[in-house]
Amino acid sequence: MADNEEIKALERLEEKGRILREYKGKFRQMCQENKMIKGSTVMELYDKIEEVQREYERLDSRLTAMEYDII
Repeated sequence: MADNEEIKALERLEEKGRILREYKGKFRQMCQENKMIKGSTVMELYDKIEEVQREYERLDSRLTAMEYDII
């Protein structure tokens, strides 16, 4: 049972990591392009990055705690 829960947590962690890399890539691309970008657009994407980063860190901490419980 614990293995299944750990696998699901790891899958969610990997998904959040993928989403985070995607948002960071979009953010970097927007900043590198030499065209005008609305500040609200930048802030919205930055907020999404922060939200996913917090979820990623929460999942990572949970997975680490699960690993310690197994040891």
